[in-house]
This record gives sequence, structure tokens and C-alpha cells, in this order.
Amino acid sequence: MNRFFLLCTFIGSFFYTGCSQSTAFDFFSTDTYYEKAVTNMQKASLMRDAETKAILHAVYLNNVDPELYYDDAYFYVAVHIMEDSSEPEHAGLFNADYRLKILGTDTSVNEDDPQKQPQYDPSSIDEEVFESDEAETPKQPAYVYLDPVEIKTLDENDKLRRTMPIRNRWNHFYLVRFEQSPNETINLLFENDQYGQAELTFQKEK
Repeated sequence: MNRFFLLCTFIGSFFYTGCSQSTAFDFFSTDTYYEKAVTNMQKASLMRDAETKAILHAVYLNNVDPELYYDDAYFYVAVHIMEDSSEPEHAGLFNADYRLKILGTDTSVNEDDPQKQPQYDPSSIDEEVFESDEAETPKQPAYVYLDPVEIKTLDENDKLRRTMPIRNRWNHFYLVRFEQSPNETINLLFENDQYGQAELTFQKEK
């Protein structure tokens, strides 16, 4: 009887241990989406006199989910401003004192538009001008910091917020869309006239 009891106890312990290990393994399984979000997240702080005035976290979503975010440059942004407006429509990224921009190409001037070219005045030319046989050096594109195309506020029930690393209650959360940059790196600028600026650099995945 004792031998039978010990045998049952041993078999029960074996199965219990096996189930416990399986549950623990499942609990600590890797979440690839979350890991990619952490890898592509950066933090920027604006400070004055060693005092933090604003904190911004940005996740470059094109590297996290390229099938969904591909046509433009998308960011999940969480921002906390210490002296922010109490009105939601003027708080966070809608606070007029703070700006979030991306380094892009200036397309405001079209070189082929004759209305934006200097007018030719023959009287101002004293010498005969000959067309050069040498090929002209291609002009480098003008890079400037551009405003977002769209800023979408994310409420607490938004699916994107539930999959991202930063979810604390004192932040404002946004999905921010910019025009896609031709560069291999993405330069994001967070700035304030009083507290300066901080730049985040993200590497595009090929």
C-alpha cells in the first residue's frame, strides 16, 4: 500500500512539475512586436537649469510594422509637458510652445516653374555668353524641418496604445504622420523657444 502511494505521489509530482514549467515558459515567451517597438523607441528631454520641462518618447512605426506603416513616416508619440495647458485641445503636441518636426526635402520652390525663375535682361549682359560643354553639377536637395502631415490623438482604448511600451497615465499619446524622407536615417526634432531642442535619429530598416 505504501509503495503504491509513493508511486502515485511521484507520478503526480512529475506531471505537476511539467505543467508548471510549461506555464512559466508561456508566460515569459517573446513578444516580437513589443520587442521591435522597444528597439525603435527613443527619448528626448527639454530642460532648463537642470530641471526637466518636457519629456517625449517616440517609436518609429515603419520599422515595427512595415506592412501597415510604409507610405509615409509614422511615429507613436508619448509626451509629457510639466507646465502644460489644462485644455486638451492646447495640450501635448497641440501646445503652441512646443513643436515636433522631421528633416525632409524642401519642395516649396520648383526649379522648372518659369514664374519662380529670375527674369532675363539682355541689357545687363555686356559680354557674349557661350554655353558650357561641361555637364552641370547636380544640385543637392535643400533639407528643412517639416511639420507633421497629421497628428491623431489616441485614447486609452486604442489598440496601438495597448501594444506600445509607454502607457503611463500622465502622458498624451499620438499617432503622428510625416512625409516620407528620402534619407536612410530619420531625424526627428522636438523643440521649444525657451528650453531649446532635442533631436532623435532613427535608422531605416531595409
